[in-house]
Amino acid sequence: MDEHAILSGYDIWAPSYDDRDPSTWLDEPFLLAQLRPYPGCRILDVGCGTGRYLRRLRSDLHRVVAVDVSQGMLARARGDTKGGRRISWVQASATSLPFLPQSFDRVMSGLVLDHIRNVEEFFNQISLVLAANGRAIVAGVHPEMQRLTGAEIQVSTNVARAHLAGHIHEVSDLVAAAQRAQLQVHAVEEPPVTQGMVDRRPAWSYKLGRPALVLLSLQHGRQVTK
Repeated sequence: MDEHAILSGYDIWAPSYDDRDPSTWLDEPFLLAQLRPYPGCRILDVGCGTGRYLRRLRSDLHRVVAVDVSQGMLARARGDTKGGRRISWVQASATSLPFLPQSFDRVMSGLVLDHIRNVEEFFNQISLVLAANGRAIVAGVHPEMQRLTGAEIQVSTNVARAHLAGHIHEVSDLVAAAQRAQLQVHAVEEPPVTQGMVDRRPAWSYKLGRPALVLLSLQHGRQVTK
C-alpha cells in the first residue's frame, strides 16, 4: 500500500467525502447482522474513514478503537460520530496495526481492500489482533465493479487534486488469503447494484445488476466456547 499517497489523498478528500451513497444499503445490514457485539466487547474499526460503521454502534456499550492512515479522515470521523469522546482514535496503517495480539473481540473494515497491494498482510494483521472466537467483518469494492468503473480514484477539490491507486483482488483470492491467516470464512456475499440504488443515483444505470461489493464474515480459527 502506498501509504503516503493514500494518506495525502484522503486528507484532501475528507471534507467532501460522501459516505451516504447507496452502496451503504449493501454493507451496513451485513455488518449489523454478522458483527454481533456484546456489552463490553472490544471492537476495532480498520480504515474507519468518516466513521460510517462507528455511527451504527453504541460506543457506550463497547470499547471501540478506530484506526485510519489519514488524519483528515480521523478528524472527520471524530466530528461526525455521536459519542466520539468514548472512542479511541489511532492513526496507523491497516497492514501495520499497533496493537498486542488478541486485543479485540470484533474487527470491522470497510472499503480498504482495494487500496492494499498485498491482502495477505491485511488478513494477517486482523488475525493477529483478533481474540479467540473473535469475528471480523470485511467489505470491499467488488473486482467486477472495479473493472467496470476503473480501479484508480481521482480526487479533485477546489484546492487540490490527488490520485489513489487501486488494486483488484478476485473474491477467491480474498477468501484464500483469509483462510491462510487462520480466519474461517462463515459467509461471503456479492450484492449487486439494485434498481432502488439507480433511482437514487441515475448515473449508476450502467452498473445495474452488477456486483457492487464483496462482503466477508470471518471468525478466528482458535476458538473457545463463549
